[in-house]
Amino acid sequence: MSDYTFDQLDRDIHRVLEQHTEHRGIIEGVRPLLQRLLSNEHLIPETYRAPLADKYAQYLLYKPEDEAFSVIAFIWGPGQVAPVHDHLVWGLVGLYRGSIVEKRYRREDHGETSQPRYSLREVAEVTAHAGDISFVYPPDYDIHGVANPFDELAITVHIYGTDIGKQERHIHDVATGSYRDVVTRHDNASPIYT
Repeated sequence: MSDYTFDQLDRDIHRVLEQHTEHRGIIEGVRPLLQRLLSNEHLIPETYRAPLADKYAQYLLYKPEDEAFSVIAFIWGPGQVAPVHDHLVWGLVGLYRGSIVEKRYRREDHGETSQPRYSLREVAEVTAHAGDISFVYPPDYDIHGVANPFDELAITVHIYGTDIGKQERHIHDVATGSYRDVVTRHDNASPIYT
């Protein structure tokens, strides 16, 4: 079990952000920090470990005052799915409990006058298990869909380069090559940890 605190995480991520400006460097700097968080058996209080009836739950665990990043727990019930979406910011996804399936897509633009204007090509499908970490960042590694097709609960812990609960982004329709704007708000009003 890790005794890595959010105060330590805050200092460490800010240090990474001071040292790196490009997404790949940030991802590589934050990855071991997320790994330390994932080893904390008590990271997510028991009262926040249940999915909602109709969709996955999204709980804000922590964000600093400057909102340079946020840490979120997603609780996935069996069969729950997040539609294909982007983030428009760097992020890491760590498996805390259970397993999920992530499908990654690459956007292929066809031009402003074409219909559809773009298509999404599936480039990878990964089944992730507890301890695994993946990443997203625009433009080429930003679009994915996530699902829990298994019979057991899954919990993922995400670190994003903003408060993702305020970030306008897109849900993509793979069949039509279109998208709609969305903000996926947190299911709790304030961070669990301050």
